[in-house]
Amino acid sequence: MDQTSQTYRIGDFVLVLPQLQLWLGEAPVKLGGRALNLLAALAEARGDLVPRDALLARVWPNQAIDESAIRVHLSAARKALSQGGSQDNIIVNEAGRGYRLLLPVTLVGEQKAPAALPPEAPRCAVPGRLSSIVGRDDTIATIAERLVEQRFITLTGPGGIGKTTVAIAVARQLFAQRGLNAHFVDLAPISDPELVSGTVAAVLGLPAGGRNLTSQIAAHLLEKPALLILDNCEQVVDAAALLAEALFEEAPTLMLLATSREPLRAQGEWVHRLPALRVPAEDEAFDLTQLDDFPAVALFAQRALAAHAGFALTADNAPAVIGICRTLDGIPLAIEFAAARSDHMAPDAILAGLEDRFALLSRGRRTALPRHRTLKGALDWSYALLEPTDQTILRRLGVFKSTFDLEAATAVTRDLQLPPHRLTDVLADLVAKSLINQTTDPVGFYRLLDTTRHYGIEQLNLAGEGSTTRGFHAEYLLKHLDDSARGWEGNALRPWLETYSRAIEDVRAALIWARGDATKLTLAIEIQIKSAVLWFHLSLARDYLRHTEVALASIAGADIPADLRAELFLGYGHALWHVEGPVPAMGDAFAQALSLAEACGSEGLMLRARWGIWAHAILAGDYADSLMLARLFTQSLGDSDDLGNRQTALHMEALSLHFSGDHGQALERLLAVLAGDAAPERASHANHALVDGKIAALSLLARLKWQHGEITEALALAREIAVDIDLVDHALSTCYGLAIGCIPVAMAAGETVLAQAWIARLRGVTNRFDLDHWGRFALGYDAAFKGAGTLPAGASPMQTEMFRVAADPMSDVIWHRVKPL
Repeated sequence: MDQTSQTYRIGDFVLVLPQLQLWLGEAPVKLGGRALNLLAALAEARGDLVPRDALLARVWPNQAIDESAIRVHLSAARKALSQGGSQDNIIVNEAGRGYRLLLPVTLVGEQKAPAALPPEAPRCAVPGRLSSIVGRDDTIATIAERLVEQRFITLTGPGGIGKTTVAIAVARQLFAQRGLNAHFVDLAPISDPELVSGTVAAVLGLPAGGRNLTSQIAAHLLEKPALLILDNCEQVVDAAALLAEALFEEAPTLMLLATSREPLRAQGEWVHRLPALRVPAEDEAFDLTQLDDFPAVALFAQRALAAHAGFALTADNAPAVIGICRTLDGIPLAIEFAAARSDHMAPDAILAGLEDRFALLSRGRRTALPRHRTLKGALDWSYALLEPTDQTILRRLGVFKSTFDLEAATAVTRDLQLPPHRLTDVLADLVAKSLINQTTDPVGFYRLLDTTRHYGIEQLNLAGEGSTTRGFHAEYLLKHLDDSARGWEGNALRPWLETYSRAIEDVRAALIWARGDATKLTLAIEIQIKSAVLWFHLSLARDYLRHTEVALASIAGADIPADLRAELFLGYGHALWHVEGPVPAMGDAFAQALSLAEACGSEGLMLRARWGIWAHAILAGDYADSLMLARLFTQSLGDSDDLGNRQTALHMEALSLHFSGDHGQALERLLAVLAGDAAPERASHANHALVDGKIAALSLLARLKWQHGEITEALALAREIAVDIDLVDHALSTCYGLAIGCIPVAMAAGETVLAQAWIARLRGVTNRFDLDHWGRFALGYDAAFKGAGTLPAGASPMQTEMFRVAADPMSDVIWHRVKPL
């Protein structure tokens, strides 16, 4: 080695080699030999990256030394350099690659460094890929094409979405296509905005200090067509924006590609927000051979195979894999973490473990940046960059399991007493930083990715704000469910139902939280009651039944007002009908509701209870009693001009008359129902049974036409009902229309193929929503069709009669006798 003494000026320090003496002014700096050797290697590189192996070979030749030794001694070097006012991160680590010194370095006695000579051939100085890229080919090609035209693009998106991966792939594609120099600058280790320009200069082989550094960088990049990637700009976003804007103006041939969790908001910038990888939608049909078309699933399968050689995507594990990808919102980094668990866990176990996802998803590559080694690390990085008030707002928003609007966000942050515009600005900023999403359907709403929401809840609990915020959340939901009683009266408008049905998961969460606190029992009961219409609108009768059983048990001995108790029993009776049918408990529930309603003098509750008692009677085959009850319901209305209640009374009488065998009077009542439903206020209404009013009415009309011998007209109506079922897309209405109208008419008409198709559809819906009562219709009709002669267990008297007629059209039941009209 050349032993000629060389002196390097490193910022305010002087380093003398090979003597390994470090001076600050006239004073020697105390530093160990290995730390000085490492500093010498970095100084000689003059800002260039020094690979880890080169440092190990220089300081510990022919020894098996772990990289942690480098980190220990470089930490001492950083501490020594801080005596000159330098930042701790003046020596930065580029994960998996090596180390770089960011202070300006000059060799004492040398002339001004000559301008760097352009390379002989274009150079693609970007990190390599250790694995293939899945699902981004079109995105990479699009960005590469647009970058040529637009020159300055920022890739944005949440942590782990793959911004760096796409940027590197774009650079490689443009290098291959256009032969330009590609430079990659990782700004992640930089927290001091003053070091941004120096970091870029060092990567380009320029002195990292001096005046007009930006102009020097621009001049260098003008020497040959170039692409500059500024990666991970978010923590120095202002400085990165200033530099990018200056380079865009001063180097007109330069292409700039930045990655950041928020836009730079610089002149000339075009923003491209990376989408999540596509996952099959919940209602999307597919088979195993098509799953490779969904990049999220394909990525999981590929990475799972890498972790466990025996992994294969099968029909058995595909639902769990899809559930994993959907739960993780199609975020590539999160999916890779989940797939890494495949060495010891099956997909269904991984899916179940995602409830504690930050513990489960903690096995990233050891060579990855710290924020990409665990899922929580990726979110910690973004959260730490927020202002304290913004952090509070983000964690408060974690209580929303579905979409929310400005009013909802205001409700859960009301104790912060923010100025009216402040929350709007914070929401916009959180959208820009890729921490929340702004929805397009509906417009004006926001949502958190599921993983971000889990992180917010974790931070909420750590801050001790969980109970207060959940209380705000529950009270907000209760306020907006105040007018839900209209649904029981057949007056709930579908737009109202559709709007608030989006919040069903929020309702579920608020219900469980309130029920877990004895002091919130009344709040829990009110949420249970006022959300009932939503549960039935979504055909979640089984879920509502479970919640109501818990609620009824909880109020035993509690001081709960009679009207709330009556409401609980009414909801309980409805749920029992759809799930179990006309069991004794259904009748008892409505009878108790009537007694409580009479005690508190609520006419509305009494009407709903009387409807339930009538429904139990007719379903149980007590047709004479049901007709009497229907007429009593009509009499109880008196001179009421409420159209919904009058329509309900007419429909009750029409059904009871039909099943009593009086089809003439039944048709008369039904035609009055159809005329009333033509009123504008009855458009798209749901009836007291919480099924679509038109489907219910047409189902009865089809039966009456059939019983009158007009089977062709009856079949045409059945087909019309099937069309409406598709349009309405409501499971309870589907069950009613198929079981009461379509299937029995199709079987009577001899349309076996059509009847079988409708039976299969009914079976699928009832299995999906766990509706045993309606499921027995599918089983009974199928048995009748096949001539099995056996009735499904638990069949009600009405069902038994329907199955007898389906099996043998000559069966003699009270309603299956044609009378002249």
